[in-house]
Amino acid sequence: MKRSVAILSSAVLVVALMTGCGGKAEEAKQDSKTPANQTDGSNQAANDPLVQFPKLTLPYAADQKAVIVEYQGGTVTGKEFEEFLRVINFMNPQQGTMIEMADSKSLKAFAREFTATKVLASRSDDAMKKESKELAEKTFEKIKTQYMSFLGKDEAQFNKLMDGQGVTKDMILNQMDLINQSINVMKKNIDDATLKQTYDQMDKASRTVASVRHILISTEKRTPEEALKISNDLEARLKKGEDFAKLATEFTDDPGSKQSGGLYENADVTQWVPEFKEASLTQKVGEVGPPVKTNFGYHIIKVENRKEKTFDEMKEQLRASSLEKAYDTFAKTELDKLITKFNIPQSKNDAPAKK
Repeated sequence: MKRSVAILSSAVLVVALMTGCGGKAEEAKQDSKTPANQTDGSNQAANDPLVQFPKLTLPYAADQKAVIVEYQGGTVTGKEFEEFLRVINFMNPQQGTMIEMADSKSLKAFAREFTATKVLASRSDDAMKKESKELAEKTFEKIKTQYMSFLGKDEAQFNKLMDGQGVTKDMILNQMDLINQSINVMKKNIDDATLKQTYDQMDKASRTVASVRHILISTEKRTPEEALKISNDLEARLKKGEDFAKLATEFTDDPGSKQSGGLYENADVTQWVPEFKEASLTQKVGEVGPPVKTNFGYHIIKVENRKEKTFDEMKEQLRASSLEKAYDTFAKTELDKLITKFNIPQSKNDAPAKK
């Protein structure tokens, strides 16, 4: 789990849902391609939109009343843990895949995340609880709308989907409410003044986004000299007025931008390797620069636009980063001291014991 489930905001979960459902929808389309003369009824099953969302198969067995985690002030029961996993799958199908593949060590990580959410949520005040509950209601409607778009806007199908997933509206709202409460507790000490101080301390590159077209001529299967010659030839053609997007689509060795005509749009420049980042920061906007050498090969670069983001534009991004840091601090300094015992059921995905 690269990012803590505990601090995934409801807005992020909706985005994750869109991505995950899209992937599952595409898989379902591929699976539904059957010979035209097939008449055994499998076509009808494949075209059922609910097929895209199979019920989560838990990789373990545990009694609903069993205590999965013991911590100072409370416990996590088998029922709570299962509801947490099923709701996470419902809100983010990609997490569901991870759950089904989880070994006992990974299940422990999920249980630790849920325990963190419960502990943090228990520290919320009445105002936080009110806000969290209202946000959970709004977010449920957003998630419902996303699912309905895959289900032909059929509410009966949506209800059938929830039933098939083993979740209820109350169960989903409860989990989102806990997540929101845990976030609000951590947000308490992250005010705008603190975020502004962080913004002011950032270097220019960290605040800059740019839209950059490039053509990569890789040195993986050719010599640096060959790559440079091709790059110089392409630079000359571009400066004579040939279409950058067309040449990029034809010549670039970068699969990530090939279909977009070499374009990376409104990207944080700090994500790029140093030489590419430096060119994106210094090259004159609108002009094709000389080939830039990186470990990947030679890049012909054209910066289409570049701007330094304002504090208001970065505020929520900075808040999310601060939340992650706050959670990491909580996990390292408090959580493991509060947890007194794990009773994680054995996963069927565990590697066989060596004889």
